[in-house]
Amino acid sequence: MLSASFAARIPNLFLATLFTLALLAPRFLEAQTQPVTVTVAPDGGGPELPSRFLGLSYESSMLLPANGKYYFDANNQALINAFQTLGIKSLRVGANAVDDPHVPVPQEPDIDMLFKFARAAGVQVIYSFRLKHGVPAESARLARYIQDNYAANLDSFAIGNEPSFYLKTFPAFFAAWKPHYDAILKAVPDAMFDGPSVAGANYAVQLADAIAAGGHLAIASDHYYFLGSGRAGEKDPPATRARFLNDNLHAAYEKDYAKVGAVLAAKGVPYRIDEMNSCYNGGAKNASDTYASTLWALDCTHWWAAHHIVGVNYHTGESVGRDGGFGAANYAAFVHAPDGHGFAMRPQAYAYLAFTQAAHGRPLPVNLNIPPDFNFDAYAYRADDGSYYVTLINKSYGHHAQPAKVSFQLGQNAIAGTWKRMNLVQNHEDVAAKTGITLGGAPINTDGIWLGKWQKVNHADSSTVTIDVAPASAAILCFLP
Repeated sequence: MLSASFAARIPNLFLATLFTLALLAPRFLEAQTQPVTVTVAPDGGGPELPSRFLGLSYESSMLLPANGKYYFDANNQALINAFQTLGIKSLRVGANAVDDPHVPVPQEPDIDMLFKFARAAGVQVIYSFRLKHGVPAESARLARYIQDNYAANLDSFAIGNEPSFYLKTFPAFFAAWKPHYDAILKAVPDAMFDGPSVAGANYAVQLADAIAAGGHLAIASDHYYFLGSGRAGEKDPPATRARFLNDNLHAAYEKDYAKVGAVLAAKGVPYRIDEMNSCYNGGAKNASDTYASTLWALDCTHWWAAHHIVGVNYHTGESVGRDGGFGAANYAAFVHAPDGHGFAMRPQAYAYLAFTQAAHGRPLPVNLNIPPDFNFDAYAYRADDGSYYVTLINKSYGHHAQPAKVSFQLGQNAIAGTWKRMNLVQNHEDVAAKTGITLGGAPINTDGIWLGKWQKVNHADSSTVTIDVAPASAAILCFLP
């Protein structure tokens, strides 16, 4: 994939680079070299990565004050720093709390705090209104208030959360949803919508067929938790972590993309997964909160970016809907630091940071040919300035750990430019660890500041570069022409 970075310099622009990966066997075995090839197209012809691709999703209850304090506060510099450091550009609020009768509907003062924070952090908001037992006129009044005061930071409105669980057919859903849609449009004639925000039902395509022609569907969306129940995952954490790092997940992504994303793309309708994470029910303890989730989320985010959807919003927060109530999320990107100052970064935050460092410009098609049972993935981008970025993810670990030696066969043309890299690692290559994670040699501190650095890649001559990628790690490479 990396060879794409110099594809502009070799005579045949249609010929992508071939990589050879030498895998080092465990110490007690004779070292064996297992060739792996990665072929990257110089230009896939697809669109650039949307600027708001990476997002977070929160419960609407997080808009309400707790003990007199708001979570979203334009004066909370540590939270602003965290969003900006991780590259979060989309903020969706809704989830289970939006339809929970025990949770008050946020009002103007709560909305003010949210959108002032969004302005300070530089994010666009997907704002959800109550569907189940909601009042269309109330949603319309608040929508008008948001439009009048905060249009610059409003992405779209949404109505309800996962309504397929209580409205079992699309006609039943649409009959309940449409009055809210109509009331908001009457109050805000140019309103744009995200919907239907469902899980486990294919309402997204049906909603697109019903309203896209009207010009008010900004995003067709659904929700995915690809690793199943968090409660089930907690029963056997090692097995759950192994599933996090299994490339069989790609088949699940492909199945759901074919069912929804590809169909919407053919219709010209933007598609976003506006709520996603590893396991539902708040995630699986000792799996969703470990370094295994870092490697999983990095691979997952790149996979969906390579399929040209408009974005993903990872569900997070210190209060998420679970088991009929609310509690702390095991998959949270960050939580309040124990001493009350700033935020402690959880493992998954480093996946978002690593993605942000590498996802520049246009995703490039990659063909990865690997030996059996070697768990390795690669993704590439070409930036507007001609730079190429490559992420190499080695998900082998434990007794099956296999270091990789990546040889870039650059052909006969000399490379006139600079190669640099940064590594995503856990100190002991321990996928069960919850701390000790760094990118570019540095962690993210509680103020949301990261001081990681690129390192120059030295190579012996102008036609060969060799990269080592340790087990349970990732390397981000950049070629500057």
